[in-house]
Amino acid sequence: MEIREYLDILKRGWWVVVAMVLLITGIGVYYSYAQTPIYESTTNFVVNPTLRVNEMGDVLYSLDTLASRTTLATTYANVLASRTTVQTAASKLGVSPALMEDYVVSAVVLPDSNIIQLTVQGPSPDLAADLANAIGRTGEQNVRNLQEIYELRLVDTAVPNYEPVSPNHPIDITLSIMVGIAGGLAFITLREILTQAFELPQTGATPGSAQPAATLGSPLDPIPLPETFHTEPPTEPENASNGNSPPSEKKKSKKKKSPSSKVD
Repeated sequence: MEIREYLDILKRGWWVVVAMVLLITGIGVYYSYAQTPIYESTTNFVVNPTLRVNEMGDVLYSLDTLASRTTLATTYANVLASRTTVQTAASKLGVSPALMEDYVVSAVVLPDSNIIQLTVQGPSPDLAADLANAIGRTGEQNVRNLQEIYELRLVDTAVPNYEPVSPNHPIDITLSIMVGIAGGLAFITLREILTQAFELPQTGATPGSAQPAATLGSPLDPIPLPETFHTEPPTEPENASNGNSPPSEKKKSKKKKSPSSKVD
């Protein structure tokens, strides 16, 4: 279809697009504000050689090894986010396992560095910050018990962040409006295509002209018969009805006279 046809379709079905936008936007706003806000708190740690490495050569060697073996920082990040570390930290804070199901703990190594970022997300900003700090302290102790060459050192303490990370109401509303517009346009376009596809062609109709539909008679109407079946009762001549015979018959009667009448 051409652009003009699309504009005509939009002109005829603009109210469908508006109704679809209002409906989808209303659903999106309700869903966005019905969700529980999620807050996030982060704390950072750096992987360094322990203070027990005193000699300069050993310190340089440990740093060179740490730079070339990035898997060491990844291992420590996995220790921080492990189930054992999280459960131990939660028990120290008196948080029940059922409540911990609402919180998500993750630890990642920042690119091109030995810094590990620990993140805790949950419905309470204060508890999320407390959990991040408690998990960090417990993780430091667990790493210290693994080996004595490298350790985790705290860089940033987690603080409560009262700005929720989700849901994002402006983004949700914007997406709802876009989905409503797209859905409305798709609906009116599909309706126009189906309408044109199911239209019955009419004989002698020109494009753009409407022809009246043929009407069928009632099944009780009498069926017209051909002319050969129309029979009329025979009509008698007027002379026969008056007792007089036609002239041709009178002539025949005059000719047929008996010979006896001539002798007399």
